[in-house]
Amino acid sequence: MIRKQSIAYFVALCFFCMSPWVAAKVNVVEVTFDSVPHKIVQDTTQRVLEAVNSGLDPVKQPEVFISELSKILDPVIAFNFIARGVMGSYAKQASKEEVAQFAESFRVGLVNTYGKGISNFGDLEISVVSPKEAIGDKRRTVVIQEIRGANSTNQISYSMAKNKKGQWKMINVVLNGINLGQTFRGQFSAEVRKNKGDLAKTIKEWGQR
Repeated sequence: MIRKQSIAYFVALCFFCMSPWVAAKVNVVEVTFDSVPHKIVQDTTQRVLEAVNSGLDPVKQPEVFISELSKILDPVIAFNFIARGVMGSYAKQASKEEVAQFAESFRVGLVNTYGKGISNFGDLEISVVSPKEAIGDKRRTVVIQEIRGANSTNQISYSMAKNKKGQWKMINVVLNGINLGQTFRGQFSAEVRKNKGDLAKTIKEWGQR
């Protein structure tokens, strides 16, 4: 099982790998894309950079920081879809209210972890890899983003899907082979088992962490 520290690092890096302590050292390599999902990832990265460079502080003003980042991330990340995936088969056993409660806790938790989980990246270059073929009428695709440091390169794969409204949303992330959805689904399942099948307790505890 992946340690909680590793999960915090993973989540923080996945959500566009920004930190207010190192934002000035990060360079987003801009490329013009015909692909809408690729452009979304690139534009969102740039918007996050601008937000953290504006003076937002996740330590001194956590609520403001989370609120401002949510304004950027909510339109492009399918938090509810991801949260139901994390719940897995337990989502069918839960009430609509419980699913909604978990989805909100999951959303706030991810944004919060993103804001606090990383503070020592520097000299980074972030780029979105050009698509190998036209997206056309596809409803799903994977956008690859590379984050290069002085001694290593991390690759993030964003699973993007077009919803019924024609909007592209991020529905999963894989970092260097580690699947975000699978990682948290395993964690949620383990929590339910620890609580002897008590979904309400598991959801409540998840929101309190």
